Amino acid sequence: MEGERDTQKISAKQVMIKDLEKMEIGSEIQIMGFVKGNIGEETIILDDRTGEITINIKGVKFPFKTGDLVNVFVKINPTMDGEKKFEAIFFQDMTNLNFDHFQKLYEMKKELIE
Repeated sequence: MEGERDTQKISAKQVMIKDLEKMEIGSEIQIMGFVKGNIGEETIILDDRTGEITINIKGVKFPFKTGDLVNVFVKINPTMDGEKKFEAIFFQDMTNLNFDHFQKLYEMKKELIE
């Protein structure tokens, strides 16, 4: 099944952490932010300057370190408590991106759509 994922095109909405409460369980999304740190070997903390989330990286190649800017494709899964759990699908290195400009464009696009 993991091999299937590699050949499928993934269409995932780009969101900021502050907007995650609007996303439904089962959604596939993209979140861009800075790796703030690891919690053990299976999770990371991602910070996009609007908030922080913990992302499960179990089974996903993760060659990044604290401070790196990454775009992560995530599937939102339910927990036993009915909360949202974020499972990484894959990562993109965004080191050369101007994150301040990205945030401004995100907000402009959001205003036009809503």
